[in-house]
Amino acid sequence: MENRSNWIIFLVIAFVIMIGHAYFFSTPPKETQKQGEITTQSPEGSSSTNDSSSSVQFDNPDTEPDPFEEVDSTPKGSLITIDSPLYKGVIDTAGARFVSWELKNYKSSTNGESNDLVNLYNDTQPGFNALLQVKGITLPEFIPYQFNGGNNVAVSEGSTKELNFSWTSPEGIRVNNIFELDSASYLVKQRFEITNSSGDLIQERVVVRWLGKIEAEGRTGSSGRTFIARVSDSVERVNSEPDNTESYKGVVNWFGFSEKYFMSSFLPETGAETVIEISPTKQEGQIVAQFAYPGSSIPSGKSSLRTWEVYMGPLEPSLLKPIGYDLDSAIQYGWFGFLARPMLQFLEWLNSYFHNYGISIIVITIIIRAAFFPLTVKSMVSMKQMQLKTEKVKPEMDALKEKYKDDKSKQNSELMAFYSKHGINPLSQLGGCLPLLIQFPVFITIYDVLRHSIDLRHSPFLWIPDLSEPDMLFEIPYIGIPFRLLPIIMGAAWFLSQKMTPMSTAMGGENMQLQMKLMQYMPIIFVFLFWNLPSGLVLYWTVSNMLSIAQQVYVNRKVMALQGGSK
Repeated sequence: MENRSNWIIFLVIAFVIMIGHAYFFSTPPKETQKQGEITTQSPEGSSSTNDSSSSVQFDNPDTEPDPFEEVDSTPKGSLITIDSPLYKGVIDTAGARFVSWELKNYKSSTNGESNDLVNLYNDTQPGFNALLQVKGITLPEFIPYQFNGGNNVAVSEGSTKELNFSWTSPEGIRVNNIFELDSASYLVKQRFEITNSSGDLIQERVVVRWLGKIEAEGRTGSSGRTFIARVSDSVERVNSEPDNTESYKGVVNWFGFSEKYFMSSFLPETGAETVIEISPTKQEGQIVAQFAYPGSSIPSGKSSLRTWEVYMGPLEPSLLKPIGYDLDSAIQYGWFGFLARPMLQFLEWLNSYFHNYGISIIVITIIIRAAFFPLTVKSMVSMKQMQLKTEKVKPEMDALKEKYKDDKSKQNSELMAFYSKHGINPLSQLGGCLPLLIQFPVFITIYDVLRHSIDLRHSPFLWIPDLSEPDMLFEIPYIGIPFRLLPIIMGAAWFLSQKMTPMSTAMGGENMQLQMKLMQYMPIIFVFLFWNLPSGLVLYWTVSNMLSIAQQVYVNRKVMALQGGSK
């Protein structure tokens, strides 16, 4: 088989696997926890109610939240605005919940006229609620905190600031919910202090409830919204509503909600084995996640303290890695994560010199192809020589096939003897698959890196305003279909590569003829397959196809030289 055939078969299989993986398995199936288990139960007590108080029954183990009852979770208190160099946030004093969190360094659109920033709580309920439960005492679902720092808080560059939300119950239970904000970080640290001045011993626990919106990622790579959690050694992702309550038991490093490039996550800082539950709600596309800290007893006059952190920012490895808790595992690196991380670092390093990710993608494509060039060329030259040798003796082979056309067994044995006599290896085509198999992990890796890297988001190149989205020159009038130039260039380069490498059919017969006809349509098919993929990925494949043309020219000339200047 000619080298082109190997390449196309390989690319078809690789691309089908990649697209199939992205399409069907963008949310991996639930993984069995190494330090726990996943169970399901019916969502008991999920009736709608406007009661905004909660009385803990402690019927479940201390680390298992009570069944969730839906309440009106819209903002109910005063709204406190926070302004820092990295973000602009809004906190509701009822529950001390995040209502809005705009990231100043990330616009929601590449439209030059739009100044809208990415808001992690856009079109969603407010963020998590830290609910205090005390046995035998009914406390508000959303604690009505008091905040004495004014309605507008500025966190100037190079500074930190504490926000103290406080409340005391009629029974004498005081809660201080203290936020520590850093102007240079997307990480918010919190202290939850409970002081018992009731005169009696109390049994308490803190339950974190988080209503969040989820939706599957679009088939074209558009951003979805996923519940995500790191429990023990597994990352759980849920982007469709479960039928029943699902429990994840183990050491909870973090949990929250993520989009393609951004995440809001809660880091409990317990280090103990606990439980996260997710349950469906009556609102379509919304779930509730619940996490319970282990309960404790507080004598009168004593206090209890729990700490946690909240990350609300971009899925950027350089920001997530220093935080710890394996928070960077929230980024979907794909099957070959051990290759994707250094590949991404290398791409970022290249961009530190070129300052344009389009150029950096071109350079990394050249480097990858150059690394495999000796092995690929050796294989291509060997197959080309075998093809030419086969073409020279094709008339004799055809005569032999015709002579024994009625006796297939005899025909095969005579053909094998003929191949041996003339030094033809009919299995030599398999040698051409070796460099392709070696490159397979690299193709998958670069696919995942370019598909999920936030660095490509809103990065322009030539006429393309955003390498993380499909390019569009204009919309075709009357039919509303976007016209994309880059996939067309890719298909043209592929077509030219095919024309430069005519395929031998000496040993193929009718099957080879059919294969040749099918391959003529591959560039067209792949143009449609790439039509809605991120332009950074299409740019990689386009440059790779152009390099294939140059590589084929080199191989053809090298083979001609080895053959004495003639075919």
